[in-house]
Amino acid sequence: MSISCLFCGKDVTNDGAFKPTQTLYQCKRCGYIHLEREAVEDFESMKLSESDLTALSITLRNEWERKGRPIGAGKRLMSSDLRHIIRQFRPLDPIEKMDYALISFEKLSKFVGAQITISAGDDYPLYYCAEPHELIAICRLLRAEGFTTSPELENPHNRLSITATGYQRLREIRRPNRSSRQCFVAMWFTPELSDVFEKAFKPAIEFVESGESGPRYEAVKIDNVEHINDINDEIIAQIRRSRFMVCDLSGYRGGVYFEAGFAYGLGLEVIYTCRKDWTKEEALRDHSGNEVATLLDSIGSEIVVRKEGVHFDLAHRNRIEWEPDKLEDFKTKLESRIKAVIF
Repeated sequence: MSISCLFCGKDVTNDGAFKPTQTLYQCKRCGYIHLEREAVEDFESMKLSESDLTALSITLRNEWERKGRPIGAGKRLMSSDLRHIIRQFRPLDPIEKMDYALISFEKLSKFVGAQITISAGDDYPLYYCAEPHELIAICRLLRAEGFTTSPELENPHNRLSITATGYQRLREIRRPNRSSRQCFVAMWFTPELSDVFEKAFKPAIEFVESGESGPRYEAVKIDNVEHINDINDEIIAQIRRSRFMVCDLSGYRGGVYFEAGFAYGLGLEVIYTCRKDWTKEEALRDHSGNEVATLLDSIGSEIVVRKEGVHFDLAHRNRIEWEPDKLEDFKTKLESRIKAVIF
């Protein structure tokens, strides 16, 4: 019995290295697909449009490629997951598709001047295209702009190579996101800091200049973002989309330091903040004021504990210190800092 991909309609009977079923198969266009039975049973009743199916095909293929084309990994998708993907999907405009394709072509090129051939029939979802002819059109536009060259006039996707102008464009693409309005906020996830985010961080970042109809920037905190990805992958993706970062060092959280380092490595501006009583190392105390120097782990071994301050790697960085009872003052300082350093 032949099996067809739910999303692109391709016969996948012989596409993978294992025997396909309706809930588990490998599609050369859409990638590795693993569905809950209810998702398959509900699929017809979902009445998805062509654009919905395109969104699913593009998202699933790119997720599979980004994770290294694993087989047998990842969660089984439910109907609710499919609907979520459709709601979250943002199609790329033609210029974004050209840039995305050029970046992908460079990854496929083993050396400068290498000729590569793109399988338009199967790989069009990988390049955010709705059909093979659109991917060929994108390749034709890249050649017309002088970013690529190909000896086949009618088949710009065959034996193409990146030109010097193309590499110049790649350099421009990799500059920090000057056109992005997003600010990624890296901070400790606690109820107290969530409240501070809403009262100070978010309004400071989302200030509205006189004469403007909306906020200059958008504050994004990862626990406020809806997604179905691995949390670490989503953090990386959101930082890459951002114009700059505000990094709060309160709590000495390893994840926050990693996020700041990643943003710094990308060339993004990072504005550091910290609650004043977390800037320096000090002893911990119980409710009676007694110093707590050690705790016991599950097997009775002693653990030396102290309240960590800002790590020495970042201690020399300029930062805005804040206090819980002076949030309005902090908001003003943070807004002023953003206006001063983010152009």
